[in-house]
Amino acid sequence: MSVTAWMVIAIVLYTGLNLYVGLGLGYKKEITSSASGYFLGGGINYFVLYFTTAATWFSTWIYMGAAGAFYKSGISFVCAITWQLVILFLMGYFGVKFWKLGKKFDYITPGDLLADYYESKALRYVVAIIQLAFCIPYIMAQITGVGLAFMVLTNGAVPYWGGVFYAAIVVGFYVYVGGFRSQAWVDTMQGIMFTIILWGAVVILFLRPEINGMHGLFDAVFKKDMSLLTYPGFSDGKYWVWSIYISFFFIQSFGGFFAPYVWQRMYAAKNVHIITKMAGTLAPFYAFAIMAPVLLIGLGGSVLMPELANPDNVLVATMTKYNPYWGVLVVIGILAAGMSTISSILVTASSIISVDLIKQHKKDMSTKQLSVTGQRIVLLILLIAVCMSLMQIKGIIFLVFMALSGFAQFFFPAFGVLFWKKATKEGCIAGLIVGCVLTYLCTFVLKNPLHVMGGFWGLVGNGVTFFAVSLMTRPVSPETQQKFKTVTG
Repeated sequence: MSVTAWMVIAIVLYTGLNLYVGLGLGYKKEITSSASGYFLGGGINYFVLYFTTAATWFSTWIYMGAAGAFYKSGISFVCAITWQLVILFLMGYFGVKFWKLGKKFDYITPGDLLADYYESKALRYVVAIIQLAFCIPYIMAQITGVGLAFMVLTNGAVPYWGGVFYAAIVVGFYVYVGGFRSQAWVDTMQGIMFTIILWGAVVILFLRPEINGMHGLFDAVFKKDMSLLTYPGFSDGKYWVWSIYISFFFIQSFGGFFAPYVWQRMYAAKNVHIITKMAGTLAPFYAFAIMAPVLLIGLGGSVLMPELANPDNVLVATMTKYNPYWGVLVVIGILAAGMSTISSILVTASSIISVDLIKQHKKDMSTKQLSVTGQRIVLLILLIAVCMSLMQIKGIIFLVFMALSGFAQFFFPAFGVLFWKKATKEGCIAGLIVGCVLTYLCTFVLKNPLHVMGGFWGLVGNGVTFFAVSLMTRPVSPETQQKFKTVTG
């Protein structure tokens, strides 16, 4: 069978699987007819929630941006793995509390929880606008990756924009119809798929005589460029010095968990024990099942193709050259990684617009009307995303960093709910605004001052402002604090 024939079969099978799983296995009409069911899935079991959370994290940047970073920077990009250590705490503590509060008060969005606790409609609007603003670079990163992947998969027969429309139509169909539950089931299929594809690529690289297994890989990298196996100093002119590593560690940790599409997954669990199980199992899976092969692929690519023009393309380039049949599956894996995150952001962004913005001006909306509104918003967001994707912004991993920097800013409002009685709505609003402004300035204008990522400066500024303003303003009423304390324990 020719590579072209295998490519056509792979596309057809992949498309069919998406629609079968999303509209066949995942869809339940009685669940999607309500707002909570459409946006949260009506109670998701451990296996599906596990993989939909994993697949949402494992976007196109895993296949492209992360592999390219390991190719260029070697083990100094290990921060992309170690942040999961913090997830053990964040999910195990915050996640459990979020689930209990969501179950008790029927929360759908992060804004629901924060606005209720801080007794502030203004905070709800600020939270919604900031979360939507930072969802944009993330969804742009995924659509860019999918468009490029489809172009590679068809050897240019289908242009970039064709891949974008393909993703929009397929994802839009099952998300529009089935909401969170359908996309969670498809995420599960996609997550399993692109994990297997990653490890298959590692085996192919290990079988190359230039590499010859794990030991041979590190020996070859050492001989080629030992700096890829050492951590750089400030004088080396490298990007991932220790201060960048530490700042990214916190951005990735807080941004990865407090991203609205992960926060909402804490509400979606069928029971609280699922959250605690996920806290203990997602981190090792991410580190050893996903990021370990990406590290090996990046290092292997640096040995086999040392003069690669676009490092982000290292996985596709090596597979296309050394095993084009598996290379077709690699590009399918990129499609799966990107489309899983696109679908997650679609549902989340739709819920934010519907619940935090539209519903606040239409108090008499029924849960059915809210569900229908969410479906229409999905189509609107898709249309906007497709138009923006035609910009073809370069640097997938940079877009992801920006989104994570923005989502990290929600650590302090959540911290106030669970840990600090003196936290106020004014402190939250002022902190979020200062944090986002500093993130922008220190990323685009000052460009990581003192070798510290702009998002971390935003997080520091947010924290200082949050505590300072809270101490000068009136805290949440004792009655509300007690109401939440009774639920969270």
